[in-house]
Amino acid sequence: MDGVKRYYSSFETRLGNWIVYGGRAHLGYYSPDVWWPFPVHRALIAMEEQVFRSLRLSPGARVLDAGCGDGQVAIYFAQKGLRVQAIDVLPQQVQQAQRNVQVATHRTADWTAKLKSDTVSALDALTVQQGDYHELAMGNDSLDGVYTMETLVHATDLARVLSEFYRVLRPGGRIALYEYDHWREDEVPQAGSSADETAMDKVRLYGAISNAANRPVLSPLLDQSVHFGPRTGLGGMLGKVGFEDVREEDITRNVKPMIRFLAYVLYIPSMIVLGLGLEAYFINTVAIVANYQRGWKYIAVTARKPATESGW
Repeated sequence: MDGVKRYYSSFETRLGNWIVYGGRAHLGYYSPDVWWPFPVHRALIAMEEQVFRSLRLSPGARVLDAGCGDGQVAIYFAQKGLRVQAIDVLPQQVQQAQRNVQVATHRTADWTAKLKSDTVSALDALTVQQGDYHELAMGNDSLDGVYTMETLVHATDLARVLSEFYRVLRPGGRIALYEYDHWREDEVPQAGSSADETAMDKVRLYGAISNAANRPVLSPLLDQSVHFGPRTGLGGMLGKVGFEDVREEDITRNVKPMIRFLAYVLYIPSMIVLGLGLEAYFINTVAIVANYQRGWKYIAVTARKPATESGW
């Protein structure tokens, strides 16, 4: 947790999230033929809409935002009618998310007042609290959906996390994971210089990226050792935990415009950072360029918990 806290507390991470993403700390979704990544906000909302649609949940459904960051995605989903329980392991992220919810709630209240409406804000069904997705506080079969956006890279025990998602989902509940594919390609040798690999080692260290996905661990659901091999991939991991209807889609082309733009802009700064040994302070600058040069993959993984015999 200390590494994750350092990463998200760093000045570069906070400034970059604010300047580039307007606080919405995730990539945008673009048409495959787009080169210019601006306007960014429209692409960010398009990504959130993509995640929302992939969950296939109706208004009123209970959903977990596992790693909510500043809460902007949770707010968007709540405004779409979902009952969102948002958690984050870092207290400062939770506090910021709670402040953002309050601001959004006040704006909604002002709007309904102008309309002279007594409608209850959808944000009243949104809760934000500190929590660890390795050990969820909610009961078995209590949620209709779970989603993550670029947060699973910090999981130190991915099998446990996925098992926890499975446990809290009701039969027929759905999961949507939008992530960089660190679990397949990190263990596959890539062509490149030793300098490239040294840069990637720094990215893993200072970016708090865990390589725990390939460890055999005990699944509390399957009561047996579950081994995630180096080429299993996130979709394969979900299948081994017990999910069905698993679909893993490569959407790298849809998020590439922003990564490509930043890689070009930050190439010289990243060389300066590496040359001066300042990776601990500017790891995102290095990570964007190193990942772009090395080859990277962004995936959207969806699945469903098996239904009961009652007909889900």
